[in-house]
Amino acid sequence: MNAALISHASFGVSTAGVSARAARIDQTVGAGRTGAITASHSRGASDAAGRLALTRRGRLVFLGIPAIVTAALLLFLALAIMAGFLAGPANAATESQPVNLADYAVAVTVLQGDSLWSIAAAADPGRDARHVVREIVALNDLGSGILHAGQRLYVPIPK
Repeated sequence: MNAALISHASFGVSTAGVSARAARIDQTVGAGRTGAITASHSRGASDAAGRLALTRRGRLVFLGIPAIVTAALLLFLALAIMAGFLAGPANAATESQPVNLADYAVAVTVLQGDSLWSIAAAADPGRDARHVVREIVALNDLGSGILHAGQRLYVPIPK
């Protein structure tokens, strides 16, 4: 058996990632075979060519930054939800002072033939009747402008 260290360049084989020292070519002359060539490589050289090796900085960029961004988004979402619960209308102050309607309005009884316009004009002749009608509708929570004789309405006191 004759072993010789031969350069890869002489056979046209690329030597990328493999050092000449790590590759040994054995030329064996055996029974029935003349000139079989086998190559042996070191284990580290074949692993490096087949897988990606990340540096510490690469791992930080590839894994660390997305993890930090995800954690920040989750924290922001949690704070937004908590702020929504704390500032929601359910947590608003429920203590309110009762309003004495007598300070703002007078109760009148609707007569036959009265309308919102006639009541508004009589209640505050110095103001535009449209504004007074709006206030009457708001004070009495009227869904329509239909009035019935004998109905009690609150009319705003002239200012």
